[in-house]
Amino acid sequence: MGSGKKKDEQEWSLIDRGKGEWLILKYLPVSLFSLRMTHATSKGGKTLLVPTPYAFKMTLLDSCFRAFGGEKAETKARQVFDWIKGMEIRFNPPGNCVVQNTFIKIRQEERNAPNGFYSSTIAYREFCFFNGGSLEVALGIKGLPVDAVSQLKRLGRHINCIGKRGSFWQYIGDECFEGELSSEYTLPHEEIAFSTTRLRWTQYLDDFGEALCKAKDGFDRVSTYGTGRIKLGEHRILTQTLLPYAFASASKNFSRYRKVSKT
Repeated sequence: MGSGKKKDEQEWSLIDRGKGEWLILKYLPVSLFSLRMTHATSKGGKTLLVPTPYAFKMTLLDSCFRAFGGEKAETKARQVFDWIKGMEIRFNPPGNCVVQNTFIKIRQEERNAPNGFYSSTIAYREFCFFNGGSLEVALGIKGLPVDAVSQLKRLGRHINCIGKRGSFWQYIGDECFEGELSSEYTLPHEEIAFSTTRLRWTQYLDDFGEALCKAKDGFDRVSTYGTGRIKLGEHRILTQTLLPYAFASASKNFSRYRKVSKT
């Protein structure tokens, strides 16, 4: 029993995840960006500075229903899920990021109130303003058929919202790249060279986990209308990730981050 589990872990660790060949999708920010950290509460919503692999994979699945119609959309989404579930995804954000700290009014359901009764309260929220370039999303496509890459390009053109609802982006193009990505892209903690860590900001980004990638009902688990649950730590995992940003300055109203120079 133990040797079988160890073998499964070894097989999982040897998955290439498509690294070495990349499809890079490019987007310009159109509005403020916000994507709350996994452990943020409903009243304390600190934001991530970049999207997450989990969020972008879900965005690609959503775009299937924009690019294809009728029953074909779900069939295509299931196929795309199999392509991207174990895929490496990294982000190269714009040159500057200013995080606005604010309190907003929200309506929240009372604990002991009658069902459907909401009261007014306040919540902390953060919103990112980007300038100085585009967001580049690198998808690891090594081993994917040419037709699959072409369809991922098509889906990328149908994406206009990445992150929390209202975080709009404009698609501006794509390109394929072979080799190692520059240091302007996010980097998982296990691949970080010690000499680079002191200059960068780190955050925990979520991704599809081993259990979800191996599950026969993986698509149904991530689907709003499917069965099954997504369990944090199994189907959805957190990876400490190095961002290409360094802290620059702050006040009571904002925090500013600047892009680390390209190496």
